[in-house]
Amino acid sequence: MDEPRDDIDTWLQERVTPLLPRPGAFEQVRRRARRRKLGRAALATAGAVIVVAGAITVPRLVLNGRAGGAPIAVSGSSTPVQRTSPNPAQTGTGGPEAASSTPTPVSTSAPVPANFAPASVTFVSTNTGWVIGQAGTPGHCGPPSAYICTSIAVTNDAGLTWHGSHAPVSGAPDGGSGVGQVRSLDGTNGWAFGPQLYATHDGGQTWTKIPTHGLRVTGLETVGDRAFAVWARCTGTGVDFAGNCTSFALYSTPAGRDAWSPVTGVTGLQANPAGTPGSAQLVLTGSQGYLLTPAGGLISGPVTGAANWQPVTAALPCAPGSAEDGGHPLRAMIAATGTGPGLVLLCAGQASGSRQVKTLYYSADGGRTWNAAGEAPARGVAMSLSGTPGGPVLVATGNGIDVSTNAPGAGPLAWRTARGATAAGGYSFVGMTTSAQGVAVPADVNLGAVWFTYDGGAHWMESPVR
Repeated sequence: MDEPRDDIDTWLQERVTPLLPRPGAFEQVRRRARRRKLGRAALATAGAVIVVAGAITVPRLVLNGRAGGAPIAVSGSSTPVQRTSPNPAQTGTGGPEAASSTPTPVSTSAPVPANFAPASVTFVSTNTGWVIGQAGTPGHCGPPSAYICTSIAVTNDAGLTWHGSHAPVSGAPDGGSGVGQVRSLDGTNGWAFGPQLYATHDGGQTWTKIPTHGLRVTGLETVGDRAFAVWARCTGTGVDFAGNCTSFALYSTPAGRDAWSPVTGVTGLQANPAGTPGSAQLVLTGSQGYLLTPAGGLISGPVTGAANWQPVTAALPCAPGSAEDGGHPLRAMIAATGTGPGLVLLCAGQASGSRQVKTLYYSADGGRTWNAAGEAPARGVAMSLSGTPGGPVLVATGNGIDVSTNAPGAGPLAWRTARGATAAGGYSFVGMTTSAQGVAVPADVNLGAVWFTYDGGAHWMESPVR
């Protein structure tokens, strides 16, 4: 006779279909896990600024809310003293020239402060990036000056969410003081600049002010294990910190140290013998660096050290001219394209209303020779130029973003207007992290957002930084 079985035995041996979680539960768990890891993993991802493969670096990638706080530092001596702040998004840790600071714990859930106005962004991978800007209400931000509202926000998921991090104790660009741009090499070493210069070597926990001896830092890029920066002598006032610059030099430092020194062959550059004000633009690739000089020439050298740079082209079809408020040239813009020595140059004509002739040239040999590559759409005044690892070119204008449908070098470029790039006033910067993913910064920083593309620039979507 078989053993009698009770109801519990029968139930235990039946096949059971597991219950599914509610829709969205997995995504909610993942988001909570990401938020718990932000403080530990933020900015720890290795990579190169803007271009993950290290082939191209693009200025200011300026790589796409709001609960108040204040930087806590006290004055009374020459060195501000840092204290723990409830809101690292507005905690400054910089000091006066050559000052150092003590690390401050970062909250894993620090919000982005109120009214964040992004001005510059840097990505070290497709997911991880920093954005710098001004936040809060000027006059109500914190010591050592009530007008210091400089803040940094961080994303670890390509702009899906943002959280606050530490920022230098420095206000917005104002003549020879303040900072408005940011770059990171690898998530550990980073720099805030324009016109002053601050460095971090611990992922943004602390910032140190770097002496520049009266010069203004108008451009900075990183690649490999070094940082390069354009130091200029300027007299521009207010937000026009890169205005009226008459002398330029290129400086470099190993990424992990604050040991800035001039690069041989790139010092004392003048717009012309009479000293007419101008601007300069720096572009770095994985092996070579290029400086578009204020006189309209091109100087190049290796990026593996502070070796001597040499002139490549005595005169290009156009010169940079004066600079925008962010330090970017208005008349000539240069960018790297492809994965080799390809360069693209945009020569911007005189604007007539909202229209401007934009003539492009392409060099396949690192600037030694140039060929015409057609014209970009006339609609909109050019504000930023970007290449991509795959070759196509993007132009940000006061009206939107134009993207080429082919790479330069095979005849004139064909163009289309990007969809979704609808920020009023256009975009002051566009840059590509990969051939597919890129970011744009609106000219109106008060929009509180950056824009991302995931299909090579054809379509863009807004990412509010809050």
